[in-house]
Amino acid sequence: MSLLAFPDEILLDIFDYLYFYEIIYSFYELQKTNSRIHDLINSRLRSINLSKLDLRFMTKAQFTFICRYLTSNQSVLERIHDLTLSNQFTYGEIRLFSNQISFDQIINLKKLHLIKPAVDEYQILFPEESSKLTHLTLDNPRCDDDERIIPIDEMNELIELNILSNYPVQFRSEYCRVERLTVSQLNLIDLMGFSTFFPNLHYLDITLTGTEIEFDEIPLPLLTVLKLRSYDVEHWLCEKFLSNLLQLRELFYSNNIRCTKTLLVDGYRCQSFIERLPLLEQFEINLHLVNAYSTDICEITASFESSFYVSKNWNIVCESKPDSNDFHIYSVPSVSYTDLHTTTDSLVSSAVLPVDDPYTNINYIKLIMTSNWPLVTRFFPNIKSLELVQEDHSKMIPTHSILSYLNKSMFLSKIRKLILPYPCHFDDTLLRSLLQQSAPYIDNLDIPCDYLIRLIKIDLLQLPLSIRILTLRGDYLSLDDLDIFIDFFKVNLNCLSLYLQNNNSLPETIQIVLDRCQFLYSLLVLTNDPVSMLIHVQLCELIQQRSQASAELRPTSIRIWNK
Repeated sequence: MSLLAFPDEILLDIFDYLYFYEIIYSFYELQKTNSRIHDLINSRLRSINLSKLDLRFMTKAQFTFICRYLTSNQSVLERIHDLTLSNQFTYGEIRLFSNQISFDQIINLKKLHLIKPAVDEYQILFPEESSKLTHLTLDNPRCDDDERIIPIDEMNELIELNILSNYPVQFRSEYCRVERLTVSQLNLIDLMGFSTFFPNLHYLDITLTGTEIEFDEIPLPLLTVLKLRSYDVEHWLCEKFLSNLLQLRELFYSNNIRCTKTLLVDGYRCQSFIERLPLLEQFEINLHLVNAYSTDICEITASFESSFYVSKNWNIVCESKPDSNDFHIYSVPSVSYTDLHTTTDSLVSSAVLPVDDPYTNINYIKLIMTSNWPLVTRFFPNIKSLELVQEDHSKMIPTHSILSYLNKSMFLSKIRKLILPYPCHFDDTLLRSLLQQSAPYIDNLDIPCDYLIRLIKIDLLQLPLSIRILTLRGDYLSLDDLDIFIDFFKVNLNCLSLYLQNNNSLPETIQIVLDRCQFLYSLLVLTNDPVSMLIHVQLCELIQQRSQASAELRPTSIRIWNK
């Protein structure tokens, strides 16, 4: 039944369950051509829920419509409590929003989420009354010239702060009321000032980096929940940090540990520092032991199956490849992590206590494909993103073997994103079998350019494909292949990232892509060497001729946000 067949009363009831931005996102095109829907939306604007406004997936036309409505009614701005702005697929959105609407006009704003903001956008464009914010998230912000993220100061009402970035974060002032903090990259030396910067911290989720340093105690007397991740910080330093957190009730600890540089980390050693945390109720680990020559899987397994762990119902799995000195030790069910890197190899694995759906929280899995298929496979019921990796390129793994393993391991119908390696040496029929048969709901594809073009040319892929977000890696898309590529993806493609050859035809190539991909609203073009000043000028002229486009031009990247 068509939505338009419903009476007005039911449509209005549906609107009552949606936020304003959800209504615009879902009905924008329809309300332009259907006067009934247009009138219904406008009649409901006064009562529609505007407390939350998420503009991250808006086209420019939808974004402009919302801004025009907001600027025409100050009382509407006062109803916004939770705001999300993004430069990811809609480049320039944060600046465009702030040019039309001052943050100070949104007087009741409490939660702000900025995705890929520029440095001045999270340091200068903040509201003058920024102290009113209680929740702030900076998602993949741009770094400064020293490749650091330095948050804004003087946010005295902030309760929760999240900074998700691949660059290290430095704090320079006190956040006296912050209770929850997430930092995805923090140098070990910057941890030393935490007791001063965050005196009221209750929840901490950090990823530590850095070399060995000597530090004194870091008192965080109110901290009850800690999620500690590390990739290059020695285990003994992490132990030293943990030993002073006597109020901890929940602990998640993840690390890559080279056993040639430290004594073996097993269940007994973990027990020794856990026993120094008298209030601990929940414990999870995700450890990768590398070059653990002094032990075997039986000894490590036994150390985690003592009465100490069994009595607390802490279920810990130990796995390794046969005859390997590398071990993966992790808790099930996985509560604190959603990503898992594993292999299709037959693994030697320890037994655990009965656990219902031990991998139910895993939604991203990176599989190293081998030809050593296990007799028993683990099942991951909620995988949304699947990355396939092949380390041995000397053997072609048959498609039917891969599909057989995947069907036993997950619901392929739930997968939305597929990542294939570069270079890609899988059987040519694999992608077709996944996209057009086994996993038809994949709409986000990350794939080597040459592999995809070859499959199109030999007619192994057939239209229609439901791909909306496409990332091409490796080789650049040649001008000779441009037509066949556009003809294949122009109907559904919304976001495209690819390499193009840096020559005089670059502006023309970009213009062809923008003109012919009618539903494309985000284009990221990468080059292997800096673009010349002449080409930058030509690109500027191209953008100026497109009234509904914005762009960011950098030496080796060009981002365009289209209608």
